[in-house]
Amino acid sequence: MSYSNFIIDFTLTDEAPVTEPVTLAEAKLYCRVTNTADDDQIEMMITQAREAVEVGTGLSLIPKNAIVWFTNFDGNFQLPYGPLVDFISLYDENGDEIDAVDYNLVGGAYPQLTFPIRRNMKATYDVGFTTIPKDLKIAILDQVSYDYENRGLDSDTGICEKTWKACQRWTRISPIL
Repeated sequence: MSYSNFIIDFTLTDEAPVTEPVTLAEAKLYCRVTNTADDDQIEMMITQAREAVEVGTGLSLIPKNAIVWFTNFDGNFQLPYGPLVDFISLYDENGDEIDAVDYNLVGGAYPQLTFPIRRNMKATYDVGFTTIPKDLKIAILDQVSYDYENRGLDSDTGICEKTWKACQRWTRISPIL
């Protein structure tokens, strides 16, 4: 019988309050909007665009707490949703905490758990950028601009091509949006 590493379930919780990496003023300037009539809509678009970039890259652009249940039968389980800020705890399938001396994380912002080799483990850790890279910030702005210009259309064309290309440069997964 062959085993492999896989995620069983996960929970991502935004740190409160959420501070978007793009401000309303930046988005309005980028979209060349001078009135205040669409401010609420543009703020929603900023959140939606950031979330789309997070899905497209597998990264957390804002600070979040990740709880991931997974199996590490092959070793080298890559923790999802980086960059890692702080690894908090690791539990086995019985709910017993695994001491730091009994597991090994290799890497910095995007580490792998080399051991223990077990099933049904639960890791808790904090992720997110303190300052997002400029091209991901521009990807959010491009998506907001695209959504703003194409609002009200019957067809949903999804993420814009320029944003998608930026996501592909940063992706740690193979997303389907």
